Amino acid sequence: MFKKLQNLLDSHAETSETHVDESLRTHYFKANKKEVLREIKKIIENDSNFRELGFSEDRGEVTFEAQEPKNAFVVMSVITVQPNRTAVDITASTESAFNFGKNKRLIIKIYNEIKNQLPFSGTSMAEKL
Repeated sequence: MFKKLQNLLDSHAETSETHVDESLRTHYFKANKKEVLREIKKIIENDSNFRELGFSEDRGEVTFEAQEPKNAFVVMSVITVQPNRTAVDITASTESAFNFGKNKRLIIKIYNEIKNQLPFSGTSMAEKL
């Protein structure tokens, strides 16, 4: 209960392999790193809410700003874990506190957009690989 309340008030949300909130666990896709990065780039370019700040295919990192919620700064990490299997983690931060879960909803929205374009393998799969 306390953790859920804290997540609503926190100005930072991020995904991880073992996050207590299942929707914020690392997502895996049946695609190579280049394909995943290409889809992320398309998502950013096609959404007027997003403004790309940095894109590094070599490091597998994408940074951009989302105007809603309140100029969130988003970092996406894309890592190849097997041939044709790629992990995606997302961090979203805002400068103001009390964002009432908007960063979490932004992360879920981004994951859903990627899932609409690429085959989704599952979450928290590191130990299964």
